Amino acid sequence: MRLLRESPPALDSSSLRIFGINVDAPRDQTTVRAFADNQGFSFPTLLATPDVAGIYNIVYRYLFDRRRDLPLPTSFLLNKEGLIVKVYQGPVAAERLLEDVKSIPVTPSDRAQSALPFAGTLFQGTFQRNEFTYGVSFFQHGYLEQAAASFQQVIATKPDDPEGYYNLGTLYLRRSDLEQARSYLEKTVKLRPNYPEAWNNLGMIAAQQGHAEEAVQNFQQSLQYRPTYAIALLNMGNLYRRQGAFDKAQEFLSRALEIQPDDPEINYGLGMFYAQQNQLQQASDYLKKAIELRPDYPEALNNLGVLFVRTQNYSKAEEQFKTCIRLAPNFDQSYLNLARLYAIQGDKENARRAVQELLRIQPQNPGAKQAMEMLQ
Repeated sequence: MRLLRESPPALDSSSLRIFGINVDAPRDQTTVRAFADNQGFSFPTLLATPDVAGIYNIVYRYLFDRRRDLPLPTSFLLNKEGLIVKVYQGPVAAERLLEDVKSIPVTPSDRAQSALPFAGTLFQGTFQRNEFTYGVSFFQHGYLEQAAASFQQVIATKPDDPEGYYNLGTLYLRRSDLEQARSYLEKTVKLRPNYPEAWNNLGMIAAQQGHAEEAVQNFQQSLQYRPTYAIALLNMGNLYRRQGAFDKAQEFLSRALEIQPDDPEINYGLGMFYAQQNQLQQASDYLKKAIELRPDYPEALNNLGVLFVRTQNYSKAEEQFKTCIRLAPNFDQSYLNLARLYAIQGDKENARRAVQELLRIQPQNPGAKQAMEMLQ
């Protein structure tokens, strides 16, 4: 940064624009600002969020296909379109920047000539970034906006490739944008009719929208192409369970459990299946198994507490709801159920405390507001 501050006048008069991105911890922002002010940098220094640092780290790891984390300092030279054309590791001199700015490649042939170590005939064609790989990595790390942009690039360059549409559909399903998700997934199965994951996700969308018959048809399509697809079996079983079709629900949930006995979601589904039929011991066993497989499973932790309430084992229920709050503090139902438990026992003071704790974390939670009014 000092090298750039002391750069020759030619750098200031060039088309290059410089800014710094600081990735120190948020608690160090005051120190960073003081450092920038004291040094008198002529260019802005931005304070990055952890997400920005994570996104740049993924970009760096895939630029060179090295899977190596971003070292500091690293500088990126961008062209007019905002695309990275060169990477500098460590300090960089202003004179080198000036030379590189003058020689930024414009056409694909220019880029190939700059990239290759010697002259010759290139038979492969153009070089381009693997946007699909970027999209998958962004999605896996929760950077959904960047993942969507990468997958949009995939379908722009490969409009007949179902994978880009499937990943966009799955991404929008995760964001609860069901209509967008549906449109991309329908495009997926149009391009590849025998795509079990896409049919399963279409079934999930239909179920969430209250179209039970359509959901069943989609899950059946998924299972037609992959009969041992445990996730589709689970989703079909849960759909029948919510409809009260317990014989069919048991059939699909049991098949799913045979395939993946250590899946927490399947064990949870069976726990709820038995709870709905008031078979509380079986329900408890499956919920405990789900928690054993996933200790921070909020729905399983909470609903096991509900089972204890139903059997009037209030001390166990209190302990269970508190465990859920400790392991999954953003799950609101455990606070509300703990408050209801105290209210059942006539302990309004502790009931109010449980609701107040939820309101501290989620001030606009409608269930907490309603509960607080009832406890006044």
